[in-house]
Amino acid sequence: MTGRLADLFRLAWGLLYWNTRKSWFRYRRGRSPCPCQAPSDSGRAYETACDACVHWHNPAGFRRVCPLLVQTKKGLRCSANTAEVRPFWGRAWGYYGGTLLSVYLAGALFFFIFLRAVGYPVNIGHLVWPGSWHRVREVRGWYFMQRSEKAFAVGHPAEGMLYLSNAYEFDPTNYEVATRLAQKLQISQPLRSDEIYRRLMSDHSDQRRITAQTWFRALLARGDFGNVAELARGQLADDPGSASVWMRTLLFVTRQSHNDAPLRQILAPNAPAGVGIWRQLVQAELLLRAGRKADYRNALHQSWSDGPAYGLYYQIGALIEQDDALAAADLLQSYGGRLDTTASTQLLLEAYVTLDATRARDQLVGALLSPPLSPPVINLLTAHLIRHPDQSILDRLFEKFARDRAPATDSSLESLLALDCAAGVARDWNKMHFVADLLRANGNALTLGAAESFFRGDTTQTRIAALLPALPLPLEVNYALLERYPGPRRALRAPKP
Repeated sequence: MTGRLADLFRLAWGLLYWNTRKSWFRYRRGRSPCPCQAPSDSGRAYETACDACVHWHNPAGFRRVCPLLVQTKKGLRCSANTAEVRPFWGRAWGYYGGTLLSVYLAGALFFFIFLRAVGYPVNIGHLVWPGSWHRVREVRGWYFMQRSEKAFAVGHPAEGMLYLSNAYEFDPTNYEVATRLAQKLQISQPLRSDEIYRRLMSDHSDQRRITAQTWFRALLARGDFGNVAELARGQLADDPGSASVWMRTLLFVTRQSHNDAPLRQILAPNAPAGVGIWRQLVQAELLLRAGRKADYRNALHQSWSDGPAYGLYYQIGALIEQDDALAAADLLQSYGGRLDTTASTQLLLEAYVTLDATRARDQLVGALLSPPLSPPVINLLTAHLIRHPDQSILDRLFEKFARDRAPATDSSLESLLALDCAAGVARDWNKMHFVADLLRANGNALTLGAAESFFRGDTTQTRIAALLPALPLPLEVNYALLERYPGPRRALRAPKP
């Protein structure tokens, strides 16, 4: 056994050593002695012994290094004349390459068995082919992502966050993993969350629009109006399909922070071409903020019909705010289908409040509550009730909700929380408890105790934005709550040029 093992090492060394010496012999063309033949023999084929195999445990094994060695009646002899002795590099590289390939495949098989035993859903191709090695990292990321989801599902948030962080570390290019981690970190580590969102905006240009909208909701819920303004101003030109959403956002955050700089940049000569459609709206808004109310009202009574749909919504809403609800109602009728049903209904509800048209408002609410209750209707009415609390409408909404027995699912979670907040604004604790019990009965671990304490005034927290990141609410409800409970305001950072 020891001798065979020694021959194995002699083979590994001899393939390189003897081929090198024979290559040098061929280069010298006979001017140096033959490195492997016995010098005392004739040097003729089949008569000359081999000195190179003398020290091998099994001399015949040297034929794996040099196939010129053959068995004769007189023993092992060289089958080539001295002048014909030559190296066999192809044989050497074949042995070396085969050995390395065998070790490589054995290692790949070992790691495949190990990773499969751990639970990673890899296949052998991921480990054998170098072009697929990146798939191992991706698979590990998905594995920890699945472990994270299971941990969150059984109410182990700390364990879920650990697995989710591991998934991101293994595969930071995974868009879904990075987005999920950024969403989870927006409460406990908002700066790191923003860092991940910025990286997603940069590295995943094909998902930039979706990323921006997700990040915007997180920033708005935290009341980070500086970053919201910066993001909205950039997306206003980059995402024309959602320009109305970004313009609405920009107006809201600049009003909350009392900073007109982002709006003035839209009117600047070097502003992107795509934002020119908002000049009429921005000019009117700046007149209002400058205290020029007469000029502002004149601007609202001009024709806005050539502008974008949100411009029409803004014009009608502004007339309602200026106690000119009749003119607003006329415009709403004249614009016809330019505004969607939700926007038109929201404006009508605002107009009826301004006109103190209680009966018309109740009739409109009745029409909304006649069909089976849907999340969009709940979102619309709860946002309206947060801005204009009305106990009778709140009672009718909850009666309809209880009668329809809408299930508490992930898709209806936003609407349920909107109901809870509308009840909190009205200080109707029984209805808040009803929603909380419904969520708990359906296995939702979300706690509403902090929200109830805020609405009761039992906490020193004066910013609703401190609670909103933990409550996945509809966007309009977020706007309504931030308007009603602005709390201490943060200064708006100057946007990047």
